[in-house]
Amino acid sequence: MRSLFRLALLAIGLFALAGCDLLPSKKSDEYQLRGNTMGTSYTIKALNVRGKVDDETLYNDIKKTLDEANEALSNWKDESEISIFNHSSSTIWLNTSDRFHEVLAEAQTIHKLSGGRFDITVSPLVDLWGFGPADNKNPPTAEQVAEAMANVGQTELLEVKDNPPMVRKNKPGVTITLGAIAKGYSADLISRTLAKHGITNYLVEIGGDLMVHGLNEMGQPWQIGVEKPDEAGRSVQLVLPVRDMGIATSGDYRNFYFNDAGQRMSHIIDPTTGKPVTHNLASVTVLAPNGMRADGWATALLVLGEKEGRALADKLDIPAYFIRREESGFVTSSSKAFDALMAAEK
Repeated sequence: MRSLFRLALLAIGLFALAGCDLLPSKKSDEYQLRGNTMGTSYTIKALNVRGKVDDETLYNDIKKTLDEANEALSNWKDESEISIFNHSSSTIWLNTSDRFHEVLAEAQTIHKLSGGRFDITVSPLVDLWGFGPADNKNPPTAEQVAEAMANVGQTELLEVKDNPPMVRKNKPGVTITLGAIAKGYSADLISRTLAKHGITNYLVEIGGDLMVHGLNEMGQPWQIGVEKPDEAGRSVQLVLPVRDMGIATSGDYRNFYFNDAGQRMSHIIDPTTGKPVTHNLASVTVLAPNGMRADGWATALLVLGEKEGRALADKLDIPAYFIRREESGFVTSSSKAFDALMAAEK
């Protein structure tokens, strides 16, 4: 479902992103790779590669990392671990791979800390409100919402065990989607692959989620642009100097429709109410120690709205940047941790 929540982060000074075949290119000791994975595009830019690993070895390791992530986490792959889980009606404990378990465990943590606003069982509601494959824009009835809600709720319907890593659903019809966290996690996996080869300066982007480390080619923190949440066009709201962390943005302005009453229906669904959110928060950007955490919290804070989201970000020390929609235009705010982080980079 993260593909529904995602907006693109623009990497200032980087190259245009486009879907293409896996193809490494070398400029000096810089390594660039672009391609497609998990239903979206990715870009990798690694610096100071010369003498550490040859192009072919690095390419093969990155490809293997992405293939393994898809095998575990992709809702677009019928034989993936998550798809097999979803298609099963069994409620017994099932063994999981380390990758699948790592994401499930983080999802459980964010779900609990966000008061259920982040929920990987939310797919039935997304489909019901017209943002799934059926693309149905007819408003559901209260009975239909209640029926969908019967299969939504991580706390009651999903259990995750650490040792050994296992998962089970407590109702046969429960399904999960990791779109709001898996791409950030995949960026983390590539980051680990690069680090294994001694590469310390790099940017990894998957579907708008980023993991950056070290410095850019100018010897400065990576300059990451946060997109202005304007459905009429694309422009940069703010440029963030970032190093050694994950960055993700969730927004409501690329996927919405107006119902018959003229009400704006966002694809951002609150799992606790079963309905699209009605607040005026347009986007949230989160910075975290890794891409997976940034990815999940960007969604959770967007569902909460600016007031509750910023209060929780302050409580949990999460660097977060909020853009809300007002009649006068866009208005921004940020958490205390975000302000401190930006001040430290000046």
